[in-house]
Amino acid sequence: MHSLRVGILLGCLAFLCGTAGAGTPLLLAGSTVLYQRVLTQPGAAARATPGTAGGRLITALSRLYVYEREDLAGQAWLRVGTDAAGRNLLGWVPARDTLAWNQQLTLALTNPAGRERLILFRDWDALRSVLDAASPPAAGRALVQGIAAGGTDRRAVALEPETYVNLYERFYLLPILEIKDYSTAAGNPVRAVKVASVTLPEARGRTAPGSALADQGSAAEQLQSFKAAIVFVVDSSLSMGPYIDETRVAITHFYERIRTAGLLDKVAFGLVAFRAESANEATNEQLEYVAQVFAAPTQVLNGEDFLTRIAGLREAPVATDYFDEDPYAGVLAALEQPDWKDRFDARHIVLITDAGALDGTVNAPAGTVPVNNRAVPAVDSSTGLNAAAVQREAQRAGVALAVMHLQTPAARQAGNLARATAQYKDLARNAMTQQEAYFPIADGTRDRLRAALDTYAGDVIAQIERSTRGAATPFGPAARAPAEAPADAADDADQRARIQAIVASLGHAMQLAYLGERRQTAAPEVFEAWISDTDLADPGLRTVEVRVLMTRDQLSDLRDLVAQVIDTAQTDLDGANSTAAFYDRLASIAATFERDPEATGRRRAPELAQRDLLLDYLAGLPYKSDVLDLKKSDWTSWGLQRQADFVDRLRKKVLLYSRYYADTFGWVDIAQTDNPRNREAVYPIPLKDLP
Repeated sequence: MHSLRVGILLGCLAFLCGTAGAGTPLLLAGSTVLYQRVLTQPGAAARATPGTAGGRLITALSRLYVYEREDLAGQAWLRVGTDAAGRNLLGWVPARDTLAWNQQLTLALTNPAGRERLILFRDWDALRSVLDAASPPAAGRALVQGIAAGGTDRRAVALEPETYVNLYERFYLLPILEIKDYSTAAGNPVRAVKVASVTLPEARGRTAPGSALADQGSAAEQLQSFKAAIVFVVDSSLSMGPYIDETRVAITHFYERIRTAGLLDKVAFGLVAFRAESANEATNEQLEYVAQVFAAPTQVLNGEDFLTRIAGLREAPVATDYFDEDPYAGVLAALEQPDWKDRFDARHIVLITDAGALDGTVNAPAGTVPVNNRAVPAVDSSTGLNAAAVQREAQRAGVALAVMHLQTPAARQAGNLARATAQYKDLARNAMTQQEAYFPIADGTRDRLRAALDTYAGDVIAQIERSTRGAATPFGPAARAPAEAPADAADDADQRARIQAIVASLGHAMQLAYLGERRQTAAPEVFEAWISDTDLADPGLRTVEVRVLMTRDQLSDLRDLVAQVIDTAQTDLDGANSTAAFYDRLASIAATFERDPEATGRRRAPELAQRDLLLDYLAGLPYKSDVLDLKKSDWTSWGLQRQADFVDRLRKKVLLYSRYYADTFGWVDIAQTDNPRNREAVYPIPLKDLP
């Protein structure tokens, strides 16, 4: 980052609730269940008594409970402990060495590709001066350009790095301290957020924020090593024979192109096929697989080798049970290929199918109604996940997902197009660019599929050809593709232009991530600042995502609690006044974990509902999860089918919690014990994954 001089005295919110007992932290003002929490800054030390010098250093970023407050000679002191039970009181620290953090919410920067770089403003008035300008986009852009060129501006504390800072690779905290909803002079709503920026000590000092290490060369030299892989995930069910042949020919052509260009060591292709599991065992024997990797990009040597590896790929000999198939199984098989993250910097998955996806929602024909006032059973993906969950897995892996949806006459006749379109737009909404890489193939014609494949893969190859010459993929906010696919999917010119724009944005985002990792770009050291959580130039683009930090125990508790709620959901839905009871139970869990995961447990959620303390947790939350946005009146007015679908989405969240828990690399040793599996390690859970 371009850091400016920071002369900010870090303060702490003073909630004068009186002194707690020895085993009880101080409560937040007006709350009967929420405790005061702080983060320690680097250099914070615990003393035996207020006002003394020295003391034992506390690990930076430690999240502590406040047990007592005392003012001494005009300086505020806090008595802090590591838990809410008074088992480990550390001592007294100056309030100025802490940051008030009464929620578990933190922010993660989105990839800056396609948007203006985020400005971190010195104070609220500084941010408001831009929001109140006649043209906030122009005012913000001028400020960014001036700082990026080496200038200074007293309104700004820092500027977001030009390259991407991956939270999983270079952990940092942007805890939320305050929030304001505001409208610009043009009438656009903006959410302004006061944050603190805290970076782990080992992530500092390796490079000047936003600049390259001297011994790593320029961006042009670094990009010469940039490599890409595309894995095609192809529906191989009974109807897909011609499209399998088309894909086979296209990839063979791509290999010939990269061989001629001398890029066999820089570009590779792979292929995964999928079908669906049948309820009939004899049919399953003929189907052979749900998902199978035929060619892994890390293993294919050339076009001839690719053809050899996929020689056994053909359409299924029998039909599956439903029109929908199991593409999520195919995508996960592609995502979980070993080693391709280590070998390739740009990783694409292109899904090709003419059917919707099994995802636990209704597969019955259109117009089917609940039988005996019960929800219609639905068949789930073998993965247990839905489109949003699979996209989240792709986001964690840094993989771009694109969908080429064959809108065949058969799919239209089956009434499958609208359902499949909604699913695949969710699946293809890549977090790295905040765009939908969804490409409908009109009438499912082979020539339109081939044109789309040629455009997508051809542009990826062209990006690598440019990078070998040290040239970055050209892209800027003005080059963004239309948000929606062409209304007339047969408009080949619009389709081609949209594919080119999206591939360019994905390539640019992946290069920013690659350069950020090569340069070890880090967030700045401690300061406080105000930001806009949306792009000043394009309010439709988010500059940050909300995350909730959870320890292994907290994540395990959340998983078990939601699983218990799901287990009793059917009883709740069938009983008198049951819908309201189910809503209260679920909302209590969601709110509790957003505010203070450690305050909950297997006995805590029912207690909250019984004591009617839910509003205590809801008050003041700056962001809402799905359940917290849901009104009880909405829930109780839903029919059984919609409620059942909602519960099914919760089941998929539980599966995500299990995947996060088992993740080897995503856990952060926030207490810096050099043991990522210790009890204090945390996982940055996206807020949208909470119930």
